Amino acid sequence: MFDFKNLVEIPFRSAVDFPDRVSHKIRIGNSFIEKSYRELASDIRSFGAALDKLGIKAKDHVSFFVCNRYEWIVSDFALMLVSAVSVPRGSDTTAQEQQFLYHHSDSENLIIESVVQLKEIVDLFSAEDMDKCRNIIIVDDGPTDDFDKKIISRIRFYDELLEEGRQIVESDKDRTDHLLSEIDQNQTITIVYTSGTTGNPKGVMLTHVNFLQQVFANTERLQVNRDEQETTVVMLPSWHVFEMAFEYVGIYLGLMFVYSSPMRFASDLAAFKPHLIISVPRIWESIYQKIIKAIGQMSGLKRFIIFTLIKHNQRYTYSSLYLQGAYLSYKKRSSFRKFFSSIKHRFRKSVSYLPHKAAEKLFTSFQAKVGGRLRIAVCGAGSLPLYLDELFNTIGIPIVNAYGMTETSPGLISREIHRNTYGSTGIPFANTEIKLLKEDGTVPEMGEKGILYARGPQVMKGYYKNPQATEAVLDKDGWMNTGDIAVQSENNEYVIVGRFKDTIVLSGGENVEPENIESKMQESSYIDHAIVLGQDRKQLTALVAVNEDELMNLAAKLKLQVGEYLVSDEESIENPHILDHMKNEIDRLISKEQGFKPFEKISKVLLVRNSFTIGKELTQSLKIKRKYVEEKYTNLIQKLHLDINRKKKK
Repeated sequence: MFDFKNLVEIPFRSAVDFPDRVSHKIRIGNSFIEKSYRELASDIRSFGAALDKLGIKAKDHVSFFVCNRYEWIVSDFALMLVSAVSVPRGSDTTAQEQQFLYHHSDSENLIIESVVQLKEIVDLFSAEDMDKCRNIIIVDDGPTDDFDKKIISRIRFYDELLEEGRQIVESDKDRTDHLLSEIDQNQTITIVYTSGTTGNPKGVMLTHVNFLQQVFANTERLQVNRDEQETTVVMLPSWHVFEMAFEYVGIYLGLMFVYSSPMRFASDLAAFKPHLIISVPRIWESIYQKIIKAIGQMSGLKRFIIFTLIKHNQRYTYSSLYLQGAYLSYKKRSSFRKFFSSIKHRFRKSVSYLPHKAAEKLFTSFQAKVGGRLRIAVCGAGSLPLYLDELFNTIGIPIVNAYGMTETSPGLISREIHRNTYGSTGIPFANTEIKLLKEDGTVPEMGEKGILYARGPQVMKGYYKNPQATEAVLDKDGWMNTGDIAVQSENNEYVIVGRFKDTIVLSGGENVEPENIESKMQESSYIDHAIVLGQDRKQLTALVAVNEDELMNLAAKLKLQVGEYLVSDEESIENPHILDHMKNEIDRLISKEQGFKPFEKISKVLLVRNSFTIGKELTQSLKIKRKYVEEKYTNLIQKLHLDINRKKKK
């Protein structure tokens, strides 16, 4: 029975329901050790008791910069147990970003991964930041001799605290129950920072209630039988709200977790054969390339048979889904039209039945690439391209789309296993209200685009120390403006078709705030305007309007003729010498040394003349009208991305 008052009760309940079941396989070099659910609950109690003794109390803010590992989930629940507020990020986050998060969140405690990480923090944090830090907890042991005495006095290591906590719990067996009784389910438990359209990261305040809604709703959608343990392989960072919510759900369901990485993911899928995973589009793009490569290496006859069976099986699955009511139609159809369509799909399903049975046996080799027993993969943090959606579901690798945002902790909409409509984002979760409104506030007709609004227990309290930003997206009635554009189909499914706001989500799930990158690029004298592109793509590209005076100066330096660089307003500058120079200029500005992350690198540049004028490309305040510019240059942008794909295939 789902009756939790707070999240911390979940691992304790699972420890009672299946104490000896393995909760985590922990990689130590090339081998693994196992932790049971009994041990997980015990470690949470012990570490929570140690934090309590350290003086970390209710509403204290703790910056928590640790990557995926067993100690992450123990620390996360232990912080909840003492009613503290975590400010999570990975240890691979730049020191500059760690400093910003620590300072803006008013943290007075640190949990980090290594002594090396602490050295970077001490070098960058201000004296004021370090002075207010009461406790520095480090997961991995290491020498601390290089730090001054004031820093050393605040350092504690995870293992020693865990042991101290065990002794505390042994001598005071009621301590955990007392801490549990003090938890307020409406209290903020974490502040997850996400990029905002203003260029400043915003701290999303989330509560027990927010995540309990995700556990309740996703338990139904994932259709896991708690009596039979399933396995999951994790690659997304634990601090990512998509992964965070999934781990809470998985611990309630008694899953076995294996933490992986991009380099190990393929081999871990084969080794641990997960029953379910959460994923991002980039994972499936990578697997798709491997499958296509494997097919390409087959003999001509076998390759023909494979592609023929894929085609027939796609027809079979499409017709099967249609007859289950899992289809997309953006117009209200008559009963006669529906009847005629159902007859057509019954016929198509019947004639594709034998190829379908043959395909089931032949496609097992493809299914083996994800372990061979994958029951469901939930794909979020970016739209899954239709060609991937169709292929994988056709060859027996079931993927369901899901949609949400950090501000909604995150899940709002997903497809269901038994109603897996290709191309659809899905239907709302339980307890979730969805509505679409056009920019003028009117309700769109079926198939018309509208901005998606959501209301439910999963919606955030607001942005930390940013009431103005909160009021801009969250109204007094609890409706959250997601900033995303959607359409609703005939059978009440939703399809996300674009983003009204400017935040870019890459296919790997990384959120990119383009304004920071654009403003940095515009520091160059060569660049008047820049628009970063890349929604649902692997890498960022940029459209750059070049300053004409500087362009002529550069052309003179390169000894180019006017015809080699001067183009019309609708054309792009394609001279290789100018392109190389501009790419080097941008690489210099958008670099690790300038504080940018690897995924924020600009992979390719589209250069155009600066013919931008107020009222067209620019607002009165000289801001770019992003949508207008993207539509104006849509053919050039498509050609740019097409060229990128061609080069990758070569």
